[in-house]
Amino acid sequence: MKRKLLALSSPVGIILLLIYTIGKRFIGEYPDIVAYPMMVVSIVLMIIGIAYNGYCFGKKKSPYDFKS
Repeated sequence: MKRKLLALSSPVGIILLLIYTIGKRFIGEYPDIVAYPMMVVSIVLMIIGIAYNGYCFGKKKSPYDFKS
């Protein structure tokens, strides 16, 4: 379960960032109470995903191989 969460954190972060940018484009400005935490969570998720991918590539495994 932990491997699935780590592997999927980067795509979830990117999706969250896309939701933020699309909403900002079509809805307008978000209030600061929503904008800052949303951006921080999205960036942290992407950093966790990048670090996990680097760890897996260093071990010569696929980060998305959930069977092993």
